[in-house]
Amino acid sequence: MSAPALRASRPTGVRALVLCGFISASSSACDGNSASNANQRTGDSGLGSAVPSGVAAGTTPSAANSGDTAKNAANSGDSAKNAAPTATASATKPEPYQGPTGVLTGTIRIRGDAAPNVKHAYAKECAGDAAATYGKLFRVGQDHALADALVAVTGYKGFVPPKAAAIAVTITRCAFSTRTIAMTDGQHLEVKNLDPLTSYLPRLDGARMPATIVAIPGGDPVKIYSRGYGRYWLRDDMARGFMVAHVFHFHYGTTAVTALDGKYRIEGVPTGKVDVSAMLPSANLLSTTKSFEVRAGDNALDLELKFDAKKNVPEKLE
Repeated sequence: MSAPALRASRPTGVRALVLCGFISASSSACDGNSASNANQRTGDSGLGSAVPSGVAAGTTPSAANSGDTAKNAANSGDSAKNAAPTATASATKPEPYQGPTGVLTGTIRIRGDAAPNVKHAYAKECAGDAAATYGKLFRVGQDHALADALVAVTGYKGFVPPKAAAIAVTITRCAFSTRTIAMTDGQHLEVKNLDPLTSYLPRLDGARMPATIVAIPGGDPVKIYSRGYGRYWLRDDMARGFMVAHVFHFHYGTTAVTALDGKYRIEGVPTGKVDVSAMLPSANLLSTTKSFEVRAGDNALDLELKFDAKKNVPEKLE
């Protein structure tokens, strides 16, 4: 079975709350008007203000040959082109926030049903890391710590610029270093191959990639750019369909992604009342949001998700 073709889609129902406001902000972020969305480059647009960019909301990446997806992406260039504004179309942004800020840290945990197994076929060069990364619907560490959870702070006014332009992603034995990536305006991905022998073809589904660049063993990182705010999939185009990372491009940079210890750290958070949200993309965008008062200096907030295998497993679990 080939991977699903890229298609433009605006989310509805519960997923619209997650993708177009993340249970917090104005629904205008999903009104389909790129002109108005271009001005929503502040923390008052919720975690999901990024309308899916060429990828239908709530769908599940197929484990089939990702090369087919690349072909579909090329064949659906017109629809993908209209699915989300380009970086140029959303180039206007407010002045950087210059008020008092705090640092927010915490741990994301998950309770409920155990993560379902996901069947994949791994080549010899993928032994170990690939199965540990993609063998279950989501990764859990000690004491229910949740890996690959996207944490975002919204509900404030102003734009918090990112501290670094590059977001580093590594590949080891057919596994990306993370299954979730958050980025904002002015940032790009740099994918580096740490394997001694195996090569990869990293590709960002939904983005414009005029050329395919090989990530050679121990070579320079491959730079990948999004098309602007939206949702994407980072894949490998060398028949390793299980290699998938969910990529979200937001209009704000107050985000973090948890590692296996479930911990997160977000710096430069404007002080005052905000919304702190956690989302697990692989579990049908399972999410939770909590209001929080950020003060100057250090702040701590733990969040917990509850997984229900009857409700939170994607329809097509490959």
